[in-house]
Amino acid sequence: MVLNVQKPEDTEGAIIEAWAEGYMVGSLIIMACVAFSNMRRGVLLHKLIVVELVFGTFHGTFIFTNAPVYNWYLSTTAILLNISWSLHNYIAWIKTKPLLQRWASLFYIVTLTLVQPYWILEITANFLYFSGKSDLFTYTRPYEALFRDPWWLFTVLNLVYNIRTRYEFGLVELIRVSPRFGVLLSAMFLSLAFIVIDILAVTHVISPTSLPDGINPFWKLAFIFKCLTDTIVLDDFKSALDRLKQHKLERLGSTLSDGLRGEFSDISQARRKKDDGPALAMQSLPDVAARDWSKVHDCDHIDLETALRMDSQPKAESSGSSGG
Repeated sequence: MVLNVQKPEDTEGAIIEAWAEGYMVGSLIIMACVAFSNMRRGVLLHKLIVVELVFGTFHGTFIFTNAPVYNWYLSTTAILLNISWSLHNYIAWIKTKPLLQRWASLFYIVTLTLVQPYWILEITANFLYFSGKSDLFTYTRPYEALFRDPWWLFTVLNLVYNIRTRYEFGLVELIRVSPRFGVLLSAMFLSLAFIVIDILAVTHVISPTSLPDGINPFWKLAFIFKCLTDTIVLDDFKSALDRLKQHKLERLGSTLSDGLRGEFSDISQARRKKDDGPALAMQSLPDVAARDWSKVHDCDHIDLETALRMDSQPKAESSGSSGG
């Protein structure tokens, strides 16, 4: 059986495919530039993210080619795309590994490795289909999501679970503290939504007449939002959440310390007033030594100190006069 698989020739199909590829390529290039400019030397995770983005870019350019280049160029760039998909799951494992128990981490990476033979079959089927030699690709394509996305779904659910339980963040509270995490979670949920739509499209649950034959932009949109999650947070999720928790505790500690400082300042001011009371009272009394008590004749009451001063003054005068 010889298949005649060519690039879209009808206007509607060409517009949709060109728009989807352009959207994917433009998004991945921008994200690759952002990731490259923020990557740290010696961090394997950052390098893998950049490779994932660059490999995914090439498959968005086959619309510019014509037969016979179109067929083999599409299949060749699909190899890089499939590698990018597997890299994304491996990157997700690195990011979520610190939040997993050892058995869960091993189960994740072992099962991810065991499905790689399917992608070898998918690459072969893709080459045969676009070479016009076999329609095997039409049977393997509906199973792509099954061998590609369960690990991503687990990553999203595990992250949300840890945010709510281990770090005791509400989703609204987390978004207020870190809008970056709000964008991250939004991109995750959008990627899952487009994965579901892609599955419905390739299994013909969505009417085939809704889109031109063979044109499916939904997997491209899902892939873009997956890559966006890798670019927004380059480090593992635990490190990012630990920093947010530390920031939250510091803010809470600052608020408490400000309150305590206010209470202590009130107490210290009260104590200061209490201690300064007698001193202020003494300062308000007249200076006893500065007054001329020899001219005081209208005092009904004179204390002991005043009486002594008054007694000593005449004696001094009389002793002085007698000596002269």
